[in-house]
Amino acid sequence: MKKILTTVVFGLACFLSGVATQYLSPVASWNKLMDCEEIEDIIIPTTSQISATDEVMLDNKEEAIKTYAEKITVKVLSGQNSGSGILIHRQGNVYQVVTNDHVLLFGRQDQAYEIQTPDGNIYTAKPVNQFDAKTYDLGVLEFSSDRVYQVVSLSELPAPNIGEKVYAAGFPYKLDGSPDDGFKFTTGTVNLISDLSFRGGYKIGYTNDVKKGMSGGPLFNQKGEIIGINGRHKYPAWGNPYIFENGTVASPEQKEEMSQYSWAIPIKTFLKLTSKFSF
Repeated sequence: MKKILTTVVFGLACFLSGVATQYLSPVASWNKLMDCEEIEDIIIPTTSQISATDEVMLDNKEEAIKTYAEKITVKVLSGQNSGSGILIHRQGNVYQVVTNDHVLLFGRQDQAYEIQTPDGNIYTAKPVNQFDAKTYDLGVLEFSSDRVYQVVSLSELPAPNIGEKVYAAGFPYKLDGSPDDGFKFTTGTVNLISDLSFRGGYKIGYTNDVKKGMSGGPLFNQKGEIIGINGRHKYPAWGNPYIFENGTVASPEQKEEMSQYSWAIPIKTFLKLTSKFSF
């Protein structure tokens, strides 16, 4: 009886280990199912061995994403203020940049827009009037340059998973007039995906520290793909910006939770509005 019980328990352990290995732990060191006939021959890597290797790989990957982000993220000068943008398209010597509509608001009266590219050059820009953002907090500018700048490749990616690591980039803006800190790249995780987008199209809530001025900058997943456009920072100073697309307003409890995160518009929301562009 004891032998039967032992066999059953071991068999169950093997089954669960196989399930965990195949579906819950997609790590290179665990890419083979457990051999339940010879348990003595199984060598399990120590936590320190796995984490050390993964940490080096992660550091290299993050550095590569940061380098890419610096090439495709621009500063958008709008009136007396500034925000960020993403180089999304080039045709001939004309480049297009996506940003937030609230970034463009400051320069709208005089159409005073400029783009500062990664090499420090500044170009006069103008809105792409054919782009209809509807009710979304999005806008597109264009500028001309004979220089070659990298543009992104965009695709309609699915919503990120809760707990997924993400990277936000942009150019913080200081309201006191002191010199800006330049390009900023932050790390965090996705903590909330709203069932309904709220005012402006925001749906992805994440822990990254997004400062004023980083609006319009990219939000990357761990593969270096752009999954969203930054636009709302944590803890808004006044009002309740969390008004959902169906007209309902976030409850005090919802507002308290949502205000703990920065927010981005999913990139697929932007792509649905840009059928005339080819990325």
